[in-house]
Amino acid sequence: VQLKFNGRGPLGDIMVIADQEGNVKGKVSNPHMEVPPRADGSPDISSAVGKGALEVIRSNTNPYMPFYKPYTGVVPIQTGEIAEDIAFYLASSEQTSAAIGLGVVLNPDGSVKKAGGWHIQVLPMASEPTLVMLETNVQLLGSTTDLLSDGVSTLEISRRLLDGLAEIKEPTFSMKPKYGPCNTEDLESRMGRAIAALGREEIEKLLEEQGGSVEIRCDFCAHTRVFGEDE
Repeated sequence: VQLKFNGRGPLGDIMVIADQEGNVKGKVSNPHMEVPPRADGSPDISSAVGKGALEVIRSNTNPYMPFYKPYTGVVPIQTGEIAEDIAFYLASSEQTSAAIGLGVVLNPDGSVKKAGGWHIQVLPMASEPTLVMLETNVQLLGSTTDLLSDGVSTLEISRRLLDGLAEIKEPTFSMKPKYGPCNTEDLESRMGRAIAALGREEIEKLLEEQGGSVEIRCDFCAHTRVFGEDE
């Protein structure tokens, strides 16, 4: 899945890509922008994102699963709060009722100390009492950022969300996201194809301008590859 917030705020565009194996990568147009704090000290994400559009591209490598062929949905950014806008997208574009909470705890220098979240999707056959209890649990849960700061585990967050609806003793599924550089071999192969797509005339022009080589840089991991004239 790929999420892109095309916001007009000072943070610029935000893009995140994740796959079924838990590999995650993301980037923002202005990574050095300092997000201003609200009165309570939490980062004012909505003003940093601004208005614009949220674009979601979903696909699946399994032909028996939904979104086998890439599907793109675009909705207006409603609030600039990431969780709220994703929930709005699910409701308006995929007709899925969901509740989402996201939080981030920052170090004094502004770097990320902890980040996490939760997502509950309501199935069509859910009863009215179930919906009422779920809404109550979500309201009682409080700030996801505060929960992370207090060291509350994801398992405990799940228990609180489903209190009175289900008993969760142990997680039935667990995946640890993997962050880091792109796969170098695959990345450089795609870089080569991107340069080839420019056409001979444009490549020769770049070689002349850049002294016999063409440099290309990945916006996600900052890996740089220099292609010589012989390549």
